[in-house]
Amino acid sequence: MSSLLERSGPAAAILLITLPAAAHHSRAIFDQQRTVTIEGVVTKYEWTNPHVYLYVEAETGAGDAVVWELEGGVTTLMRRQGWSSSSFVPGDRVIVQANPARDATRNMALVTSVEKPGAALSVRSARLAAPDAPESSPVKADSLSGIWEVPSGTPYVRHFSEPFSWLLTPKGAEASAAYVDRTMNPQIQCIPRTAPWLMIFTGLHEIELGDDLVKIRTEYDTAERIVHMNLATHEGAEVTHQGHSIGRWEDGVLVVDTTHFAAHRSGNARGVPSGSQKRLVERFELNPDRTSLTYRFELEDPEYLAAPVTGEHRSAYRPELEIAPIACDPEVAGRFVGD
Repeated sequence: MSSLLERSGPAAAILLITLPAAAHHSRAIFDQQRTVTIEGVVTKYEWTNPHVYLYVEAETGAGDAVVWELEGGVTTLMRRQGWSSSSFVPGDRVIVQANPARDATRNMALVTSVEKPGAALSVRSARLAAPDAPESSPVKADSLSGIWEVPSGTPYVRHFSEPFSWLLTPKGAEASAAYVDRTMNPQIQCIPRTAPWLMIFTGLHEIELGDDLVKIRTEYDTAERIVHMNLATHEGAEVTHQGHSIGRWEDGVLVVDTTHFAAHRSGNARGVPSGSQKRLVERFELNPDRTSLTYRFELEDPEYLAAPVTGEHRSAYRPELEIAPIACDPEVAGRFVGD
């Protein structure tokens, strides 16, 4: 069994693919080594996924009015910096720091910070704070039920976004090499990511334990996973993007076995599809301190992956927060990957 960061064993003889580091969605069009200052008036604010957009009308050096399209991040990350659906309204005067498009003829930029009278917001991940939360000892969980925050900055997100170090089968390598984000990204149709990528992306998760069903809701991509606790086999199950999940308890650890994944162009990682043989085993374990849980996964798909992919992270118990799923907007999604 291999990790995301290490690959060894007989599978290495099948094919070791070193892929170029892919830019994150449309961000390749921005010069992140340069920063421009844009002063003007907000004309539109889109608090939506896959990314937030702010439109600001400003004057050029010649005195002409132009509208800048300013791209932010995903709502789950921007909430950590105090952004919300009401952060801006048309007419607000703002000063924006942003990375401009490499094409100087396009009035587009990637936001790094925005100032308006009485407020300053940046676009950098941090821990999500509860409004006016007093300093106190962490609340302890009685079980896996509740709200859990996936930490920001986990290296696994990058590896799923840029799987250049993964061992792929020849079919997986061919699919990855042929992948074109602007036409093949499932997010264009607002199709959610699949587990385990879905489970490691920064944001809040809500787990609801039941005798027959366990429900796992994700804030990012607004997915709900159903885990059947009263089944012994996947036989006859429906094929879906999130697959069919059966759960069991092993010494207090929730073990979730998932198969029957539908075809998904980036079902294993960006550009690496999921096939009919994809299988995912996950383990959710409440840690002894009862303020966090450890999530572990093992992903197999012999059609596309030449070796299993494994990983783990800790999520913090955050009962003071409410999950705030934001629906994907098809119009914004098309713009997001189409630049």
